[in-house]
Amino acid sequence: MYGLDALVARATPPYNVLGSTLFLSYIVLALYFTTSILLSLYRQYIAIFFSANAAKDDKKTEAIKSVRARHINIYAFLSSISFATLSYHMLGFLIASYTNWAGPQGLWETDMTIESLKSWMLETSLFESFAKELVRDGPSTAWTQAAIVGTWFWNIWMAGKASERRFDRKMMFPYIMLGQILPVSLTVSLFVIQLHLSSSDLQSSAAPASEKQADTANTNGPNRPKKTYKKTSLTLPTILLNASLIALPRLRNHLVFIPLVLMTRVILLLPHSGRVSLRGADVMQSISISGGFVVANLVITRKAAGWRDVARGLWTGGQAVKALGWDGNLGAVVYVVLGWGGGV
Repeated sequence: MYGLDALVARATPPYNVLGSTLFLSYIVLALYFTTSILLSLYRQYIAIFFSANAAKDDKKTEAIKSVRARHINIYAFLSSISFATLSYHMLGFLIASYTNWAGPQGLWETDMTIESLKSWMLETSLFESFAKELVRDGPSTAWTQAAIVGTWFWNIWMAGKASERRFDRKMMFPYIMLGQILPVSLTVSLFVIQLHLSSSDLQSSAAPASEKQADTANTNGPNRPKKTYKKTSLTLPTILLNASLIALPRLRNHLVFIPLVLMTRVILLLPHSGRVSLRGADVMQSISISGGFVVANLVITRKAAGWRDVARGLWTGGQAVKALGWDGNLGAVVYVVLGWGGGV
């Protein structure tokens, strides 16, 4: 019991070491995986569009590259907007948290020191505060639910595309992790760029055939039968995710709140596990189920807030809600652009 008590003490103010470490690790890992993905995409882009072989392209190949480059530029623009928006709102959340802590202490932004920052992080619950802000009222809950449900289906889409293109786990790992750490629009935009760069019509001119065959021989290794698993229906995790989102506002002051938040993050990983069916029929059924939960939550929300309040929640909510809500809107923009075309 002593060990458990010590752990709890380190996870609650004024000695909130675990919570602060978890929140800071999110920021560090987000920057790391974003940088890793960007460097990988940059190397692939240079190899395809500016290699020695590019000068030998015929008119058909040049036309294909021109179209692909145009789409890549669009998604690069969307990803930059997503990153800037997320950074702005996350910085706003941190500033608001510090200001709320510093006010009663008689400190101001001009009095900020290393010691005051250390005290602020230990005496506040950044991770828990961020999560609770997402469900603090009806409009915030509605936007949060919509954004996380959207994240769920983006993960399903990415997992399906990865399976279709036969991307291995090593390649997908940075995208999976970034999608867990940050709201999903940035990850999706970068992933679509990866789909364009790995398209067969570009890869055919990226390297000589002999090199490609050598690479294939080196990376694939001997033919080994892949393990096959009995896949479960997508319906069950969809119900669990939506039920958790419905329950979170009612449990925001309960001990199970943070474990339930973490459980939703684990559920969002399931499409990438290879153990869940991603068939079209299952996806459509999951969309119907999620739609029912969203409508149910809106009906519940209407008892305390009207439709206008919900709509204004994106502007009147806290920085955490704005980060997730605006990202959900950007995700919708990415979906519309995908519908426009691009061959992914």
